[in-house]
Amino acid sequence: MAWIIGAVAVITTFWFSRKAGAVVLGILAAIYVGLFFTAERGDHQVQSNRPVSIVAGPDPQRCPDPSTPVAVTFTNTTDRTLQEISFSLIARQSGHSSTIYRAYHRSDKIVAPGESFSTCYGLNPLSFSNRTIQYNARELDWFAEISLTRFVSQ
Repeated sequence: MAWIIGAVAVITTFWFSRKAGAVVLGILAAIYVGLFFTAERGDHQVQSNRPVSIVAGPDPQRCPDPSTPVAVTFTNTTDRTLQEISFSLIARQSGHSSTIYRAYHRSDKIVAPGESFSTCYGLNPLSFSNRTIQYNARELDWFAEISLTRFVSQ
């Protein structure tokens, strides 16, 4: 539909002035080329946060090392292979709404469709909102927020 509207605009403009028609043709050509490359790039880098679930929390069985107390599990629920994920690891004190810990992480672990991947993360002391208090990681409420997912191009 956009092609038809553009063609009508160019023909109408050429009808009144060849110079103005050439300018309109150039502008429309630049717009169409830009839209073509934008749409093409978007097809190869699909970024969606919905098809991947993420769960974070202290898990002494899965993460027995006290230096890496927080287990994070990614589950790829799509039919495409997960190539990369970026997320925030967040903690709150039980019964409180204020965030006391936030750290950004990235994983390039490839996760096949329908599969899960778990790993343990350590805590960055600079990521606590109050650095003078010593928190026990196993007593905090943990969760994660996905900021980016990238899938393998098909």
